[in-house]
Amino acid sequence: MSAALPPLLHVGIVVADLDRAAADYERRWSVEVERVRDLDFTTARFHGQETSCSARYGFVNTGASEIELIQPLSGRSPYTEFLETAGEGVHHLAYVVGSIDQHLAALHEAGEEPRVAFDATIADQARFVYLDGLAHGPVIELIESELLGR
Repeated sequence: MSAALPPLLHVGIVVADLDRAAADYERRWSVEVERVRDLDFTTARFHGQETSCSARYGFVNTGASEIELIQPLSGRSPYTEFLETAGEGVHHLAYVVGSIDQHLAALHEAGEEPRVAFDATIADQARFVYLDGLAHGPVIELIESELLGR
């Protein structure tokens, strides 16, 4: 049995400067970047190694889903790695699941071997992971539903 693909929550785009990107979105598309916040990840795992990093996040509401703009601030992270290797651009597709571990188990049962590139919690409460190699380009982000109160 395969893991069902939930509705798309957002598309994550890594940028070098969130303020510049926000101004571009407002000028080009007449939309505002909202809910801008800085997050610190003090006990994350990046490619299996303990790391600490931080990033600035801002969201653009597009109706059915959102665009998440992400600017790395400190430390080694998926975002610094992406900027170094690809420059600015689409990094991930985000989906909300009830349990990351159950979703990963369903993928394994279906014969998939997802590579967990990043595993972190927000404010030591809500977990999310980035999975490589499942979407023909972008990383897949799984967010546990408790993060969004769903």
